[in-house]
Amino acid sequence: MDTTVDVSQVEEVINIAKSQTPQKIIAAAIVLVVGLILSRMVVKLINRLLEKYRVVPSVTSMLRTMIRFVIDLIVVMIAANVLGIPITSFVAVFSVIGIAISLAVQGVLSNLAGGLIILTVKTFEIGQFVETDGYSGTVKDINLMYTRLLAPDGRVIFVPNSTTYTNRLINYSMNPQRRIEISVSASYDNMPEEVKQALMKAVRRIPQILSDPEPVVHLENYGDSAIQYTLWVWVNGPDFLNTKYRLNEEIYAAFKENHVEMTYPHLRVHMEGHEAK
Repeated sequence: MDTTVDVSQVEEVINIAKSQTPQKIIAAAIVLVVGLILSRMVVKLINRLLEKYRVVPSVTSMLRTMIRFVIDLIVVMIAANVLGIPITSFVAVFSVIGIAISLAVQGVLSNLAGGLIILTVKTFEIGQFVETDGYSGTVKDINLMYTRLLAPDGRVIFVPNSTTYTNRLINYSMNPQRRIEISVSASYDNMPEEVKQALMKAVRRIPQILSDPEPVVHLENYGDSAIQYTLWVWVNGPDFLNTKYRLNEEIYAAFKENHVEMTYPHLRVHMEGHEAK
């Protein structure tokens, strides 16, 4: 093992020690004390912000430690500069540590950035129904790391904020009203006016359907064995699902009452027989 000591380094340390004056030492001590006090104040302020936005304790502790380490290192570098100690080595070490930390926590930092964007831009809020990254549900919580959704079937979904703000997001609650669109088919034996009357009869049975915008029935297209119709009605957002399901039931009942035939695929086979001679 090589234990050789660099004489030039020893001489440099001795020269720096000899050059120190009481004034420099006192100035460096003041810088160090004041800097450490400010460091604690900054850490406390950041800690309050993290608690306000309900960041999980483990992440709060990690961020607090990282921030305190960076600030303390800067304070030490400033104090060393006051004493005339070269800080190039400090800068090099700090750069390496910074790169290592950024690589280790890049996912966390990405989620934090996403959380700040969501809280600032407000693309959605607590209580709204949204869909993102293939998941949908009512927003129950938004913090700096993830968004918590309650799915209609009771599942609790935690979506990372980095995913929420980088992927397509649909906010179903931003507009207070939603349109229900239902497609049905009816036989060619029924006149279009008969079918439209039956559909509107089903609509009038549901008080949750709004009169403004007015319900509309369109003749969509002509199929091989039936005519396709599309019904549009508007409801308030919270009534969407229940009204859609009930409307399907009422359409079936109205078709029965008005003798409108709902068609389904048929296969007709014609056979021709020949008498034996």
